[in-house]
Amino acid sequence: MALSRIFLLFAFLLLFFSQPLNAQALQGIFLEAGGAAPHYSLNYTRRLFATEKAAGYLRAGGGIWGEDLAIPVGAAFLLGGSNHHPEITLALTPYSKGLRFWNRDDSDLLLDLVLGLGYRYQPASGSAFVAAGLFPYLLLDPTQDTFSEEKAELRFRGGLSIGWFFN
Repeated sequence: MALSRIFLLFAFLLLFFSQPLNAQALQGIFLEAGGAAPHYSLNYTRRLFATEKAAGYLRAGGGIWGEDLAIPVGAAFLLGGSNHHPEITLALTPYSKGLRFWNRDDSDLLLDLVLGLGYRYQPASGSAFVAAGLFPYLLLDPTQDTFSEEKAELRFRGGLSIGWFFN
């Protein structure tokens, strides 16, 4: 309940403070519920390239839920030349159950390999955007001695994000 209120407040503030852009901004921030991280994440994104029909972005973020810490890192590709874009996301999300990345004996370090397929509304005349999608991912549970894809599990989660671009 509290997370949904925070998300709605964040969305309202982004839309209220958004301003028209003469050219698409190079960097931005966005709040993502689900998606590349297990619960939520606050992310920074930077545009790598933009053409008439495609754009590419790098992303990195972090999210804490209870004692879990997730750090999604990846890339997003937008297709289409209008305000409505199909979006493909590729991400690698290490996360720790217990907030102990530095002590692997006392925590469970997991790794998600994420492929997101979704929709993004991102007008060229404004700085705010919203996106939604389905994120299938491989859940890997590496140990110190082995990194085996035989124990990988295919899972799915939905994602919703809202963000703001700036220069």
